[in-house]
Amino acid sequence: MKRLFLTIFILLLAACANRPSDGNIERQVNERLLREGGSLYIVENFRKTNGFEPGQNVYVAEVEYDLVFQKSLADLALNLRDSKDPLLAGLDLVELGIKYGQFQAGERRHRTEKVTFHKTEQGWLLQNDR
Repeated sequence: MKRLFLTIFILLLAACANRPSDGNIERQVNERLLREGGSLYIVENFRKTNGFEPGQNVYVAEVEYDLVFQKSLADLALNLRDSKDPLLAGLDLVELGIKYGQFQAGERRHRTEKVTFHKTEQGWLLQNDR
C-alpha cells in the first residue's frame, strides 16, 4: 500500500513539473515547423539540448533538428506558372529564398534555436513570435 501511494505521489510531482515535457516541446515545435513549411520539408532528429526558466511560468528550451527538403527551390519556381495567382506565389518563393537560400530536394539542413513556452490554464504553450 505504501508503494502505491509513493508511486502516485511521484507521478503527481512529475505532472506538476515546472517545465513542459520533452515530448510536448517536440510536438509543438514540429507543429509550428510544419505550419510554416507545409510539404516543403520534413523534420528529423529532433532533440532538446538544454532548457532554463527565466521567470515564473516561462520556460526556454534549446532545441536542434534537421530539415530535409522534399523539393528544390528551382522545382518550386517551375511550378509558378501553374499557380492560380503567380504574383502571390512568386512572393512566397522570394520569401523562401530569403529564409533558406538555395536548397535542393533531399538536402538536409541542421538547425538550432531557442523556443519559449508560457504556462497557461491549458498547459504549456509555445510562443509564436517568429
